[in-house]
Amino acid sequence: SVKQKFHEYKFKSKRRNTYLERICLDLCISLILEHESDIIFTAPPSTMFYRKEKDIDSMMNLLKTVEKQLLCHFRTVENLRITFTNIFSINKHVLKNKKAQHIDGGKKSRTKNLEQRYYVNRWKKRYLKRKNVICIIDDVSSTGGTLLACKKCLEKYTDAKVELYSLAH
Repeated sequence: SVKQKFHEYKFKSKRRNTYLERICLDLCISLILEHESDIIFTAPPSTMFYRKEKDIDSMMNLLKTVEKQLLCHFRTVENLRITFTNIFSINKHVLKNKKAQHIDGGKKSRTKNLEQRYYVNRWKKRYLKRKNVICIIDDVSSTGGTLLACKKCLEKYTDAKVELYSLAH
């Protein structure tokens, strides 16, 4: 299953997973073809990475791998700017003394205070002004709370269309 592949990718140091790369690449290609406009791809930051419970921010790492392949395919398309960047940061004060989100029980406890968990990195705000579409892609989505919290953060800074995607449920 896709969830199992992500578990191996995140926790078993299998940094190269062509199956996950293909899923992510296919999604990004379809979004580029659908919108045909400036587009930014980003992912919610990994709280486990910030806590040093794993050594990579797995979804952003996957997007960066896919970026190399995509830029080769679309570099000749005029007036199309594709950007892959981590827009969000984590409010470390909110994470203090909290369990990892996937360990913390049901939907109510998992989605509590998510709006305070993320913020838009001040250095990345410049990207938001010139993009027509921002696609936030998460690896595994259970409640959708993380994606919605990130979208809410972005709405303060941009009028761009914000779309949410998950590679597995």
